[in-house]
Amino acid sequence: MAAGGRLFLRLFVLIALCLCGGSVFSFYSLLYEQNDVSESTVVLVEKGEPLNKVALRLKKDGLLNSVAVFKVAARLSGKATQVKAGEYRIPARASAKEILDILVSGQTVVRRVTIPEGKTSRQIFDILMQTAGVAGELPPPPPNGYLLPETYVFSYGSPRMVILDRMTSGMRRTIDELWPSRHPDLPYTTKEEALVLASIVEKETALPAERPRIAGVFVNRLRKGMRLQTDPTVIYAVTDGTMELHRRLTHKDLRTPHPFNTYMNKGLPPAPICNPGRDSIQAVLQPKKTNEIYFVADGTGGHVFSKTFDEHKRNIANWKRARRKKRAVPVKKKTVQVKTKQKKTAAVPVPSAVVPAALPLPAPEIEEPALEHEEILNQQDLSLDIIDDVLIEQASEKPALPPAEKSAPAKAKGK
Repeated sequence: MAAGGRLFLRLFVLIALCLCGGSVFSFYSLLYEQNDVSESTVVLVEKGEPLNKVALRLKKDGLLNSVAVFKVAARLSGKATQVKAGEYRIPARASAKEILDILVSGQTVVRRVTIPEGKTSRQIFDILMQTAGVAGELPPPPPNGYLLPETYVFSYGSPRMVILDRMTSGMRRTIDELWPSRHPDLPYTTKEEALVLASIVEKETALPAERPRIAGVFVNRLRKGMRLQTDPTVIYAVTDGTMELHRRLTHKDLRTPHPFNTYMNKGLPPAPICNPGRDSIQAVLQPKKTNEIYFVADGTGGHVFSKTFDEHKRNIANWKRARRKKRAVPVKKKTVQVKTKQKKTAAVPVPSAVVPAALPLPAPEIEEPALEHEEILNQQDLSLDIIDDVLIEQASEKPALPPAEKSAPAKAKGK
């Protein structure tokens, strides 16, 4: 080859290498170039969605600077077929390389659904059906006491049945874990009975510190053969298990025959009235040791406890006074100006009559409302045994005292 030809070939190779080098440099520059999005963005990759469609949507959202570079990088790295469906959070100013790595990582956005303690199974199913990001239908709700209230995490598109299975397995695991540490000689011998009482404790108070104490009161009443007389069971009865009562309980409600009405029946109800949380389950398995057998709302969300019926009546009287004071409307005192005419004479001035500065009108007596159950606005803040008529029933429920020893008849004194 002539010298001129060899020079031309070398020049051609040099130009080609420069062009290739420039292309490679440009490719990697675009691959690692950050986008202009200043906030993190959640993107959804549907199951079976083509890579080209995903890239075009990322470009439209301003997350990609070049669709071609993204697709070439995915194919050259072998990741084109490894992109996983799901929700992904793309950080601010991410590069195409970072986005590709995120989409193949499978580290999807974590969603959460919280199931509050004390909900019925039907209410829990309603929460699941209204939760966005989950899929699928649910079977009929299980009985109360089978679902563990907790916060559950899931990814977009998770089946509802998967979350439901975690709730049922969570409840079984919780009761199995706590059961061996139960106190001896409890008045219930099965896990099912413990869940029944735990559901009542759950609805009686929203204060975690009170649960073992309230459980202790119920344990004492069961041991003495006393009726539990707890409002939540009556609410369950009169609402057909929905636990949604938007009025006060009435005397008629308390006297309505129903298997769940613990004002009418002794012992535990047939089944749980809600799904209790772990703390309530632990409270009934390890109740506080106490001699208390009564409690009443204290007006602040908690309760006052007592050992005797007389003490319980005093606590109720205190509660009534506090309630009247809270409900009483202050009456402004009105004043009456009494005017008198002064008698005048020419010689001797007569002092004017004494005029009272203000004569307060007597405040009208506020009729004491009949002592009724607190208005059931918050199902977690219910009261126990606070109806006047119930006091009569409770008097008959007081633990029987041992019969007094008969004293020997006194001998007649001799005359």
